[in-house]
Amino acid sequence: MVGGLYLGLDVGTTASKAVLVDVDGRVVARGRATHPAASRTGRVDSGTWWSSAVEAVTQLGGARSETIAVGVSVHSPVLIPLDEDGVAVSDGYRFDAPGLAGVVSAAAPAIPAELHDRIGNAFTPATAIVAAHRMLQRDDPEAAARVRWLGSVGSVLGHRLTGRLAIDPSQASYSGCFDVVGGSEWLADVAEALGVSPEMLPPVLASGSALGPLLPDVAEALGLPRDIPVAVAGGDTPSAAAAVGLGRESDTLLSLGTTHVVTRWREAPNPRNRRLLQRAHLDPGTWLAHGATNGGLALAEGAALVSGVRDSAVADTIAAAASLGLNEIADAPFFLPHVTAERGPLWMSQPATGFIGPAADRASEPRLAAWAVLEGVVFADRLVLEHMAADDTEPLNVAADLSTGGDFVQMAADAFGRELIVIEEPHLSAVGAARHAARASGVHMPPVSAEVRFSPRPDHAALLESRWQAWRQARNAYLGR
Repeated sequence: MVGGLYLGLDVGTTASKAVLVDVDGRVVARGRATHPAASRTGRVDSGTWWSSAVEAVTQLGGARSETIAVGVSVHSPVLIPLDEDGVAVSDGYRFDAPGLAGVVSAAAPAIPAELHDRIGNAFTPATAIVAAHRMLQRDDPEAAARVRWLGSVGSVLGHRLTGRLAIDPSQASYSGCFDVVGGSEWLADVAEALGVSPEMLPPVLASGSALGPLLPDVAEALGLPRDIPVAVAGGDTPSAAAAVGLGRESDTLLSLGTTHVVTRWREAPNPRNRRLLQRAHLDPGTWLAHGATNGGLALAEGAALVSGVRDSAVADTIAAAASLGLNEIADAPFFLPHVTAERGPLWMSQPATGFIGPAADRASEPRLAAWAVLEGVVFADRLVLEHMAADDTEPLNVAADLSTGGDFVQMAADAFGRELIVIEEPHLSAVGAARHAARASGVHMPPVSAEVRFSPRPDHAALLESRWQAWRQARNAYLGR
């Protein structure tokens, strides 16, 4: 194969995915391995990521010997306290760690307004993750005393691959002390206001730039050639956006995963719009605006409510919902999918979930409850979509895995009243990582173009529009808004 292959590794919330991509952007091999999700305490064991990454890369088979560069994409925001050698001194913290909201709120008044503008985001646990260092100092002073670096998922993986520590702007944007508007540097005064020495923050390197050569022992463990270059890790959603070629002001991508994320490309940030999550993009001089919902997590939790079986009933719940006729849908209850605190633009500090509305008592009927769960998840996505661009009726790009069927995506198209263009690539963020590894080597791959289109069904339009309006009213009433 002329030009060799580029390996993209995506370390997500619950699994690692790996792909090999050729110079023309064709995926020639895929691998996937799961790892434990964050605990209910919002803590993560960073050691589990490496084992799943090795397994995912190993699944690529013999073709991985042709790899000439490695790119990495990662989930965020996560804070990993590291020692001088880049080894985690304790479990990391996610944005939903209990107590972090109070720590962030207490720190916010110390930050001058002009610096808030440079941060570019509302000051919340989802956008100020370095504040979790204060929780470590309180809960485990011995571990806190050994901290040299406050790293991200990308910092941990990059260091494991190369022995070098860094963070890219797309992850640093959610630290709470990064100049998101400028897109390139730490804000030392903000870090100190958060109780963090600026010297604890990793060097900021451009996404996809060269981090260093692959370490010999790591090359052996992964079955890869020695000394091949490894690119600086970028955020997973920005990597997916890069893979599909988002690059116009009106371009929008809905990523369906454990978290559902609506991403809109920006040529300039808007520091005054703090209802959205804003971050520097992988491409220098560009930005992304996000709105996030619990999405796949809410779907799994709702499916468990319907079936009584945890973590294994999603496919059955989707099939049950898809089997309903219009008359049955009209009798279904409503479901609130906010199973954990939501962030941007919903900004909910507390979970709010369950069956609501005048037909709530019918949640005991499994098929009606199944419909309510799926509908609640996609209606929350619609809330975000309409906040970002209420009048947008253009076809919407969607990153989704269609290997188990398209029933959920069809329901989303019906609920949004828009055509959905599904990028038929199950490991899209990994492909974006491979694409950036290639770019660091001077190779520019074309964006992913394989797609499947879903159009809203005309016979569902009136009923779902009516249910959308009623769901919003029931939700507002339940939340007291």
